[in-house]
Amino acid sequence: MKVFRHYTQAELELQYDSGARSPELTATRDARQKRVGAEAAEVRKAAKAKLDVVYGPHTREKIDVFQSASPNAPLMAFIHGGYWKQRAKDEFAWMAPAFTKRGIAFASIGYPLCPEVRIGDIVGSVRRALVHLSNNAAALGFDPARIHVAGHSAGGHLAAMMAATDFAALGGPAGLVKSATCVSGLYDLEPLAMVKVNQDLKIQPGDIAPLSPLRLTPRAHVTLNATVGDQEAPEFVRHTTELIAAWREKGADVTESAAPGFHHFNVLDEFGRAGRPMFERVAKVIEG
Repeated sequence: MKVFRHYTQAELELQYDSGARSPELTATRDARQKRVGAEAAEVRKAAKAKLDVVYGPHTREKIDVFQSASPNAPLMAFIHGGYWKQRAKDEFAWMAPAFTKRGIAFASIGYPLCPEVRIGDIVGSVRRALVHLSNNAAALGFDPARIHVAGHSAGGHLAAMMAATDFAALGGPAGLVKSATCVSGLYDLEPLAMVKVNQDLKIQPGDIAPLSPLRLTPRAHVTLNATVGDQEAPEFVRHTTELIAAWREKGADVTESAAPGFHHFNVLDEFGRAGRPMFERVAKVIEG
């Protein structure tokens, strides 16, 4: 029996469980995670940075800010993935040097995780983090008028949510976010409410419309760059292609970046490594 579009329940579960769907990638994922984890630890020790900047009362509501040598630099604020229930900001410091060497400050945002909180709470945390960054830009060493966001997987969802947020209603400037780069994100919560991961996420029917970027309208001033690895599950590809189509229909400035040969566990290298096509495209948007 089909439960969502053309998927049976078992087929849908596989779409949202990358490890079960592609077990041959587990060793690749683990080796890469170990490698970039070591890189991140070195960057946190060596870089010019303000670590664990507190923006809220929860112990995970902290930000690492890596400063560029350029005065009044623009900022790339990164939101990590992990299905809204795993990972931590510290793990993603490995990307900072690519940006700081380009004259762009880099921030890695931490946030509370499911099931302690729900996705709507996480969206609220990330919004507060960005308002805090904007309000404290001078002390943190970047230009508050040039803040850009990016995220991978669940972080891609959160970045898209930031692109659709009215920050003026939250005490920040209306144009707080200049661009959003969404890497292999999840923008339609309807199928996620139907698979086993929802035991932790606790998505309710009333959450789907307000927390699905596919159903929202981006702020007029925000440009969007979206990508997904061409070796990812068809549902992950669908999320990105449908977000691009929906937001273009609403008049958004949307760029689609190809990621040929990449899967969910390594596609972030296209964003976080200097010289890669997506990194160069994003850097030029920030610079220009």
